[in-house]
Amino acid sequence: MILYLLKNKYGAPPCGAKGGYMNLGQKIDQLLKTTAMTKVELSRRLGLKDSSVISHWVKNRFKPDRDNMEKLSHVFEKPVSYFADDAYTYAPPRTDEEELAEKKFYELLSSLPITKHIGVLCEVSKEYFELSYYFQPEEFLPLLLEVKNKPPFALKIADKKACPWAHNGEYAIFVNTNEPPLGKLVLIKEYGVYSIRKIIKTGKMLILEDKSGKQRRVKTGRAQIMGHLLAFYRKPEA
Repeated sequence: MILYLLKNKYGAPPCGAKGGYMNLGQKIDQLLKTTAMTKVELSRRLGLKDSSVISHWVKNRFKPDRDNMEKLSHVFEKPVSYFADDAYTYAPPRTDEEELAEKKFYELLSSLPITKHIGVLCEVSKEYFELSYYFQPEEFLPLLLEVKNKPPFALKIADKKACPWAHNGEYAIFVNTNEPPLGKLVLIKEYGVYSIRKIIKTGKMLILEDKSGKQRRVKTGRAQIMGHLLAFYRKPEA
């Protein structure tokens, strides 16, 4: 509804392409239909944990990584190059009014909260663990969250050593922040490894607390707050 109102007020942005243009998501969707394959079956054949990632590909929210591109190529018997977005065909130059309308449209759109799926970065079982923000989540929680900036993320707690406040099997959902509320659990990065602690004080010195109540001081330059805990979540039993 919001998009409809914005488009009617400022005009829809031009699609740019004519004829048979197809993006990667449309190609995957078409192949699923022509092969009568479900998203669940495709996710199983690709070795993915959750079929929701296929839905994200189909909706063109993000693209598969190189490994999954090669697996798609094998499953559907298509060259990897097939899954690239088709090239746009020529469109006539736009007028200044059309350019301005498009700019206003995207300015308004970017000012609105965005609903994001919560991707699970990894499973953690130790007090200190490694974590990379550069790989693509292959599991998504069945939850949506409105955000203005960076999307939320989750860690699956496989052992209470990683987060004594959680139960085994729960997901800790974090939101990105540089200034977390005091008393909240935060994801801390120190010397290249991560841990979950309660933040007691910020400033030049951070005061962190573990589950037992033991506190320690860390210089702000040596520790980085990656996000604070929004909630714990447990998937419903199947």
